[in-house]
Amino acid sequence: MAVGTVSTHILTDIANAIRFQRGDGALFKPREMAAAVAALDGSYAGNYQPQGYMELESGVLPESVFADIAAAIRGQNGESTLYAPGDMAAAILALEWDVGFKIRALLLDDGTLEINYYERRTSVTGGRIVQVFEVDPAGYSSATARPWDAVKLLVKRVFIDSTIGGLGLVNCAYWFNAFTECTEVRGFENLSGMKTATQMFANCARLETVWATSFVGAITSGSGMFYGCGRLVGGADGFVPASTSGASVCKLGAGGVLTDPNSDSRTWFWAHYYADGEGVLTAAGAPESGRALVASGRICANARYAGLGFAPWDGATGPTHREHLVRASFAADMAVFSHLNLNYLFYSCANLAEVAGLGNLSGVRSMRYAFSSCAVAELDFRGFDPSHLTDLFYCFSGSASLARILADADWALPASGLTGAQCFYNCKALVGGAGTAYENSRTAYTYFRIDRAGQPGYLTAV
Repeated sequence: MAVGTVSTHILTDIANAIRFQRGDGALFKPREMAAAVAALDGSYAGNYQPQGYMELESGVLPESVFADIAAAIRGQNGESTLYAPGDMAAAILALEWDVGFKIRALLLDDGTLEINYYERRTSVTGGRIVQVFEVDPAGYSSATARPWDAVKLLVKRVFIDSTIGGLGLVNCAYWFNAFTECTEVRGFENLSGMKTATQMFANCARLETVWATSFVGAITSGSGMFYGCGRLVGGADGFVPASTSGASVCKLGAGGVLTDPNSDSRTWFWAHYYADGEGVLTAAGAPESGRALVASGRICANARYAGLGFAPWDGATGPTHREHLVRASFAADMAVFSHLNLNYLFYSCANLAEVAGLGNLSGVRSMRYAFSSCAVAELDFRGFDPSHLTDLFYCFSGSASLARILADADWALPASGLTGAQCFYNCKALVGGAGTAYENSRTAYTYFRIDRAGQPGYLTAV
């Protein structure tokens, strides 16, 4: 697309501005100017040689030539200004370079916030630098005190370069606070030894992974470090921090939120939430074609989620609110997962009236609050293997419409290692196959068994 007739004086002025900043007499074709601007780094050769205006006074150029030059200028100055061709030379002459070793946070065009320590602005991950912020090694007293606070919603991932590791940083409080679109942090081992991490990741609602090849825990002040990180899952054993979890969980291994990229035990399935009110849980990442989709997201199969916020029907308002979920289905391909936890999966889905495909699940361990406060009248566990169950805490509690639970005749809970207080709390309509009706004194997990003579339970053998 052409911009029409362009004065060659404009191009000469832009080229002279580049030559002035470089301190040489290099010649540039119009399509080479954007790359030349992007390559400017403050180095000056000391031999500036301007060129005079050409005899040809005008010509036609593609719009992309000036669009690329403008983008290169913005990449250098970190601003969002829109430049007309006649403004570009002055903008290039006004460029100043950030030189000298310092800690910088670079916002890249792919949504990465890269933190590194080099003599000049440079990205080791290869993205185009959009904005640059100097990091105060002394730390910050609040999230708004961070120079990058205004761009926090643009950050999709964080990369901490190895050059940070040798600086001995001790205060990283609020660094990533409220990065609500960020899903992962890489290079966290380079912050080993920090002592202050107050609200460092607070309200990072989409954060799934903090990668670290190692980590030396020395945090002495870390209140609210992982507050609101309901999707964060540790790579060793599926640990998920509660909002009250302190800095002690910032570690590798059991009970830790960090994940070693060389030892990640997590597996993931997908939840697709359709406009007709059905949620489909499947190993397939692609939703069904031709079907209106409300939201989609992946869920860690072996995560021990500690509350709401990880499923696509967990929205606080609007079409993703859990009140709109009316049916849930576990696809046949869910049988590939040998370790599953269903904690809080359908918690408080007050209009969920049907759940299909439970027989496709194997290796289920924990179902804490899984079906609590739902509208289901019947659940069919035929084909479901209960032998790995470990936690049924409040599993069906508050599901006042639940009247019947079907199971295979050989259903048997594990002989040990299973807990589940108030598993059937307030399931007032529930009746077992032999006629055992709900009673307030019969709410423990032990009643998750076949109802037969001499063995009261709430399951019906089929």
